[in-house]
Amino acid sequence: MKKTPLFIFILAFLLFSQAGVSYGWQGRMAGMGDPYGLVEDESDFLIHPAGIAKGEGIKFYGNYRFNYTDVMDWNHNRTYFTPFGNDRNPIENSGHEWEHNGLLGAAFPLGPGRMGLFLEYAGKRGDFKGRNNELYVGSPYFNRFDFESDLDEFALRLLYGLPMGGFKLGGEIQLAYRHDENKTFIFDDGDSELWWNSPLGNYFQWINLHQFLFPFDTKYWEGTLKGSLKGDLGPAKIAFTMKGGLIFWGDNKYKASAVGSLGSAFVDASGDVKGWNIGGDFWLRYPLSKDLSIPFLVKFNYQDKTRDASGWGSGSLFSLGVLGTGDYKNEEKNLQIEAGGGIDKELTKGTRIAAGLYYNYLQNKNNFKGQGTDETGDWGMVDHSNYPDQTEHRVILRLAGEKEISSMFAMRMGLNFFYGWVKEEFKFNLTDSTGYSYVDNTSLDGSRWGIGASLGGTVKFERFSIEPFVGGGYQKLKLDGEGFETSYPSTIDTDKLKKEWFIGGGLSIKF
Repeated sequence: MKKTPLFIFILAFLLFSQAGVSYGWQGRMAGMGDPYGLVEDESDFLIHPAGIAKGEGIKFYGNYRFNYTDVMDWNHNRTYFTPFGNDRNPIENSGHEWEHNGLLGAAFPLGPGRMGLFLEYAGKRGDFKGRNNELYVGSPYFNRFDFESDLDEFALRLLYGLPMGGFKLGGEIQLAYRHDENKTFIFDDGDSELWWNSPLGNYFQWINLHQFLFPFDTKYWEGTLKGSLKGDLGPAKIAFTMKGGLIFWGDNKYKASAVGSLGSAFVDASGDVKGWNIGGDFWLRYPLSKDLSIPFLVKFNYQDKTRDASGWGSGSLFSLGVLGTGDYKNEEKNLQIEAGGGIDKELTKGTRIAAGLYYNYLQNKNNFKGQGTDETGDWGMVDHSNYPDQTEHRVILRLAGEKEISSMFAMRMGLNFFYGWVKEEFKFNLTDSTGYSYVDNTSLDGSRWGIGASLGGTVKFERFSIEPFVGGGYQKLKLDGEGFETSYPSTIDTDKLKKEWFIGGGLSIKF
């Protein structure tokens, strides 16, 4: 079995070696750590569709990339200081994720311009396990849990570029189908209680996995449109693209259940998925000399996605959190802005180095609300507003280089480093028909940093080029802060730690 990947690579090499010189494409960027906007590349038309207008004849493209992430520690520890003693909730978690991305397509002349037709696939499989070793006012309380996060995405992309005077105009229509699902399971070692997709969250810390994810099972379609302009503005080269998308035909299911000393409960609910996104990329490259240029970029993306469901079930608020007939709503809002520039220098023909410094702003908000009423008329509501609300200011350094060893072979490498200042807010509210109310507010801050390296190459032939690449890196998030809750009442000390390393690779082919 171990010899199979090597055999396939050798077979592909012998097949392609029958063919002479071509140019690389998407694998070139991966081998340099994906310095899009810093180094020019043929695959830039996947970001700016106007760029596909440049070229002749029919070209076929293929690209595959995988990534494995090992999350060594993903911990969330809270200590409550109460009038009756201290309550510790150390949640320790670890796991891994597999990601796969594939692209297959072609570019060809059509009318006065060129068209591109591409099929893409993206998949993710995440599996995590952990424990909560709670110490409640001197008494130990243990449980085990696991959760999964899966994604499958299929996309069809239609691009068209048209020369017009000194500029190129372009557009893209993308249609994507996505299925993403989060699942949680908790087993109480002491009382032999079990929870599946528990929505209650913060009120019972020992069954709270909402710091990591919210459960759902979602299927939907998303359509995206792009408009693009590329050309020369005086001595400078510019590329500008705007995009927008809309979710439609969405379906969301939410099933939860619990069995234990507090009785049994279940919920079976279904609903919709709605959302939209908008974004843009602006690149500018100003030449200082024949072999030296200064590239700049500004890009932004905003996404708003809402999942809701209503249905029926039975059980106690304290065994599940949603009663009888009920509904819930989960909203995600993500904003990313990046701006910066660098230098791109060709030392000799076929030898290049580039370096860029960028500022990245990231904001992620997640809201979850659930409510329901049982057959007796009792009702309850849980509200995780901005749970969490995370903001990060990040500085990124990108370094890239390539060298042509011969007319048939080139080597590349890349190095990325980032450091971010992170702030998180957690807010939770619970109310019920008895008049009971519970509030928990916590603020965290700290840092996230990471480093990544990549290595790649190109083997050129008459009609084919292949570009293998590998990469790896490490990230660490560390936050801490304070808060309060109203059940005792008590103050809270919280710390959050996530450490992970990743390794990946892939191959691009063009002919």
